[in-house]
Amino acid sequence: MFGVHCLRKRVPKPACGSHGDFQRDERGSVAVEFALTAIPFFTLLFAIMEAGIIFFASATLDQSVNDAARLVRTGQAQTAGTTVQQMTNTICGKVVLLSDCANKLKLDVRVYSNFSSVAFPTVLDDSGAIQNNKLAFGMGSAGDIVLIRAFYVWSIMSPFSTGLANNASGSNRLLQSSSAFRNEPYTS
Repeated sequence: MFGVHCLRKRVPKPACGSHGDFQRDERGSVAVEFALTAIPFFTLLFAIMEAGIIFFASATLDQSVNDAARLVRTGQAQTAGTTVQQMTNTICGKVVLLSDCANKLKLDVRVYSNFSSVAFPTVLDDSGAIQNNKLAFGMGSAGDIVLIRAFYVWSIMSPFSTGLANNASGSNRLLQSSSAFRNEPYTS
């Protein structure tokens, strides 16, 4: 508008490009405002989407651990001689969204004499990393109390979520699921 006004009055060029016209010119203000708000908006949007994905992955991990616990509870895993890697593959075969699940999923399966003695010993070191030497694998026999725990380290990609969602070393979130039960009276 200001440029057209300058042409009609045939004002010399330097007057048209004066500092006052530049301050009043609002062309491009939407693009500047969008640029200022786009980065925080998309960062927050990505963080919300990642949180939803993490919750969904955690829910599928819970269901997969419960399905694997059923195999132990009914004695199917014991009579088949299931190893820790086979149990991991069973869980990873049913879970979704966990990348490299077979290598990143860690299992801790312990046997207890009664429910009051069931404990959740820590498997993390001081920096929040999983210590493989603190993991056990024993499925027990008929009538035993068994605690199955599964741990998966999720790498957080959103920089906004790093301070809020990480509970493991670095920018990672430790997804964990557990199931405690008494083995059924099965026969080998």
